[in-house]
Amino acid sequence: MLSVNIRNLILLVLGHCTLGSTAPMLVLINGFIGVRLAPSEAWATLGMGTLVAGTALSTLPAARLAQAHGRRRGFLAAVGLCLAGSALAMVSIAIQSFALFCVAMALLGSTLAFVQQFRFAAAENAEPQRISLAVSLILFAGIGAAMIGPRLGVVAVNWVPDYPYMGSFLALMLLAVLCGALMWFYRGATVTASATPTLRLPRKALWRADYTLGVICGATSFAVMSLVMTATPISMHHHQGLSLSDTSAVIQWHIVAMFLPSLLTGYVMQRLGVYWVALLGLLCNLACVYLALSGVTLTHYLAALILLGGGWNALFMAGTQMVATTHPGPERFQAQATNDFIVFACQGVASLCAGFLLAQIGWQGLNMVALAMLLICLMVWLHLVLIKQIGRVQTATE
Repeated sequence: MLSVNIRNLILLVLGHCTLGSTAPMLVLINGFIGVRLAPSEAWATLGMGTLVAGTALSTLPAARLAQAHGRRRGFLAAVGLCLAGSALAMVSIAIQSFALFCVAMALLGSTLAFVQQFRFAAAENAEPQRISLAVSLILFAGIGAAMIGPRLGVVAVNWVPDYPYMGSFLALMLLAVLCGALMWFYRGATVTASATPTLRLPRKALWRADYTLGVICGATSFAVMSLVMTATPISMHHHQGLSLSDTSAVIQWHIVAMFLPSLLTGYVMQRLGVYWVALLGLLCNLACVYLALSGVTLTHYLAALILLGGGWNALFMAGTQMVATTHPGPERFQAQATNDFIVFACQGVASLCAGFLLAQIGWQGLNMVALAMLLICLMVWLHLVLIKQIGRVQTATE
């Protein structure tokens, strides 16, 4: 059984390096394509918004498909969606249709809903005490996606003459085919009728304190990260005049910072506890906002985006750990789907607002919005962790 789990984890890591490259590639090129196709710059990030909206709307179907037919078929369905979305994006570039491009992004967003299932699949292939390490391994694999996605997206820009960025989606299709070949060999638990109960947890049983905090941490991590990261390429390249190469490097290092700490986050979580890792993530994000408000040089962008990536890692991993451990039984599909829907709905709203906020209130105003979200999450953390722990200590001493 152990060898099967190790094999599955290796396949999940490789799958995340290939199909997971979708997100970092699109983070870099989406805004540039939007500027070329959209009627105005304020709409340039709408494609990114529909990408995340597609992810949010597909989280429930993705979880139900995995529950009914197994993880393997879900991952293969993701490959099909990626191929269809990439082909549609190529057509939209050829005919200069921004509306069709947004539809293509929604399809690719559906792919990412299945990609998010990689971390929960990893948790199912690990012993309970090693779940955080298994999830860390999958997130660490994101470094491969961070290096492959943006770089391949830039290299393939002119693969199709006279149609910039069409080649990037052709390269994405090749990665999807490779992922499909890998996932063909994935073997999860056999799905039976008894393994797919129709009973759903009542709201009160689902929304326990740890689960609630986990969802809020995940939603905040993605909303803040998406808001700032989506606006960064436009702010750097189009507003400040920094080169495409510098912009690409900042995004790459940001995504590396999102996943590289995973080598240590699982260990730190075992040593310090999940709550304090969540607090560490919040502090890193607050430091990111401080640097973003301090200046608009390449150094400011780079340092802020690295801190943003590290903060996302700690906050998102802590949230994932709380969600996975609060509901580990058959109800996990309901809990995971609800969590992912809320997380990516918040990310979708942030992505949709990024271009508008950047155009209306500028880079500094956008970061003030991010600061407000972080302070709300911090207040929830203080209430559910610190105040309740103090209350439990006082009760125990009476």
